[in-house]
Amino acid sequence: MVSFARAARRLILPTALACANTSTSFVAAASEPTGSGWRNDLNWSALESQLSPSASLIDTSIENYVEECLPEFSEESSTNHALINQEHGVCMSYVITAWDLTRANMTKMNQDYAFNGKTDVEPSYNLPSKVLFPSVASDVIHAIQFAEKHHLEISIKNSGHSFSGASTKKDTLLLNMNQYTHYAPSGITDCDPMGTTVADDLSNQACVLALARNKSNVIRVGGGENWDKVYRAVIAANKALEKYKYHIVGGAAGTVSPMGWTWQGGNAGTTGDRLYGTCVYLLSCPPLFSLRSSTAHV
Repeated sequence: MVSFARAARRLILPTALACANTSTSFVAAASEPTGSGWRNDLNWSALESQLSPSASLIDTSIENYVEECLPEFSEESSTNHALINQEHGVCMSYVITAWDLTRANMTKMNQDYAFNGKTDVEPSYNLPSKVLFPSVASDVIHAIQFAEKHHLEISIKNSGHSFSGASTKKDTLLLNMNQYTHYAPSGITDCDPMGTTVADDLSNQACVLALARNKSNVIRVGGGENWDKVYRAVIAANKALEKYKYHIVGGAAGTVSPMGWTWQGGNAGTTGDRLYGTCVYLLSCPPLFSLRSSTAHV
């Protein structure tokens, strides 16, 4: 697993490594309105009453971001692993994605951080004020219905690698998928080679697609799991068999999510995903990915 940890450390904001201490501009910006009362005219308790027991809906603020997220970027070897599980769920892999900036200011601030470790431009933050941590699919459904009813925009965060900052957008209801059910640890299925017809309940749909691409196994991945969790699940399955039967082609960095990697400009060129055709694209939640068995034809 050492290689996974090493790869994950590539997910830092390179220019932030120059920072020995948190810039004073961050602290100053924290004094701007936090938006903790965002849409207080809405009956948020109605949404909370529909959520599963393990789901949670919380307020967040710029102060939370400054306290929970910024310190990691002043570390010599910062990593997204330290940001994913922060309490308020608004930490991103890159400092600059939390700022509401024009392209000109963004370029200047990037340059300032690269050479000086600070910026003289006080950022305006592009961060949400309401965060929902769904646990099961019904939580997501209720959130979307609530947003539709009240004409709210939704942003969705899994690993926090949206370079545009779209996964933590200001004045949105943020769905942070980090606490969503994890399926990967027990999600590997060996497909029946004779099961080439999709069942009425779609239970074997992923296997049918995998078999059509000469893949004999699939793994179910939850909407909040990243590649690190998927890789660990595959390794554990191989260790239990005492042989390397399963192999999955995925992202080079463990904190990247399979969802963003496949559906949002991923399919990293270093991993051969397009060459081996390992991903099964299903418009369902959670997505499923096919595995290449050591005995399968490639």
